[in-house]
Amino acid sequence: MIKWVAPQALYLLFLIPIIIVGFIVHMIQKRSRLRRLADEKMIPRITDSLSTRLQVFQLVLFILGFVCLVVALARPKWGEKLQIYKGKGIDVVIALDASKSMLAQDMKPNRLSRAKTEIALLLENITSDRVGITAFAGDCYVMCPLTTDIEAARLFLDIISPDVVPKPGTDLEKAIRISSSLFNSEEDTYKALIIYTDGDNLVGDPMAAIDKIRDEGVRMFAVGTGTVEGAPVPEFDQGGNFVSYKKDKDEKIVMSRLAERLLIVMAKATDGRYFRTEGIYVDRLVAELDKIKKKEIGGGEYIDYEERYHYFLLPAFIFVFLGVFLNDRRGRWFKYEG
Repeated sequence: MIKWVAPQALYLLFLIPIIIVGFIVHMIQKRSRLRRLADEKMIPRITDSLSTRLQVFQLVLFILGFVCLVVALARPKWGEKLQIYKGKGIDVVIALDASKSMLAQDMKPNRLSRAKTEIALLLENITSDRVGITAFAGDCYVMCPLTTDIEAARLFLDIISPDVVPKPGTDLEKAIRISSSLFNSEEDTYKALIIYTDGDNLVGDPMAAIDKIRDEGVRMFAVGTGTVEGAPVPEFDQGGNFVSYKKDKDEKIVMSRLAERLLIVMAKATDGRYFRTEGIYVDRLVAELDKIKKKEIGGGEYIDYEERYHYFLLPAFIFVFLGVFLNDRRGRWFKYEG
């Protein structure tokens, strides 16, 4: 099974049709310029040694080189190997708001997708820590218990959606209580809770849960997902098709806005920090996590895959070199200055 470290690089393969069209246009323009500059009787002599097959072969070599280069940039990994982790780190639980308000599109493509993308980026920067993931709305579920296997955590992150937590609403108190239960209550540090939410708390008293985790040595970091201007909340049928926007009892469209005041208060109460997804904050969040006292983490086993990008890098340069310097005239292998 092939995994990709940077799968977004594969989108560059969509440039191949453009490269082919560009090659065809270049050849047409080249012949057109020749007709304008040379005498009609001299054209057969000038083009007699040109080989259409060699020109096509050049294009094929260049495309093969481009494909190999793109695959190398995407950094493929395969070949399972069991790794035993041992080092220093902290326990990090990430709680993701999966309520329907997170489908609002004031952040593209929507709040939930934006949060998942940024959590995936965060996971790449905290590989020395144990990570757990929960999803919440009106209830809270543990998606991934604390683990050193970041790849497994990322897989659980991908499946989070409003369907995972069917109970509607947003209960921050329950989210904090369930998420913090993953920590070792006997430890007075080494613990960080990161909540990604739009802050639209509808049920419970989150400050009661905050007082409890503060006493247990948990630092909470809140990431406000959304904008203060807000956006309507879309509603979908069972087939995933857009139906309408959520409306109140007066049939007016409900606007969901980022409620950051509560998030700021909660984070500050635990000596944590509040961040907005609108800014570039991941590096600052990682720096805050690094300040937390670390403990020995060992004995965790996980499956890793070896990167194989170098298998494609050398062929890429060989193909491109041959495509650029191969001569398109019969009898000559490479271009040279005579």
